Amino acid sequence: MRALLALLCGLVVLAGCGVEPQPVPEPLPIPAPPVPEQGLPEGETSTVVTVFFVRGAELVPVERPVERVTPAEALAVLTAGPTRSEVIAGLRTALAPQPLTVDVGLPGGITSVDVTPEFTGITGGNQLLAVAQVVWTLTGLEDTNQVRFLLNGVPVEVPTDSGLTNDPVGRDHFPSVVPVPE
Repeated sequence: MRALLALLCGLVVLAGCGVEPQPVPEPLPIPAPPVPEQGLPEGETSTVVTVFFVRGAELVPVERPVERVTPAEALAVLTAGPTRSEVIAGLRTALAPQPLTVDVGLPGGITSVDVTPEFTGITGGNQLLAVAQVVWTLTGLEDTNQVRFLLNGVPVEVPTDSGLTNDPVGRDHFPSVVPVPE
């Protein structure tokens, strides 16, 4: 009985400690943590490829070390997605992990990308972002000016800022997601 009485007295003291509730919550600014540099062990050299991830509704360039800069390597790095620290810093990808096959050297600087049904199943705003991620990543490489998307060798309609097309697309088709310099 004494323990119950002591517990009740403690609760009364805590309830009356004088802290008034706020009428409206106040937002607290929480800065994004710095993204650690990725690199190779000291003494090893490598080249880098720039891939594009998403923050909000814009593309963000991220450099990744690779042995050789090729379209296939760039897409492999892109589909692997952002690192844990990049996710904590607010980066994401609109692409699901999936194999994307490339065919380079088509006339006019066109690189074709054979996508999977998972790629064509991306919906909403992520669909445009996923296409833009691939286009911006590949057109940053030598000899690629535009990208054509294929499913089993057949051109696939992809979204651009001006509508759907099954023609090759370049960076100029996605002005709404242009990376903002940081």
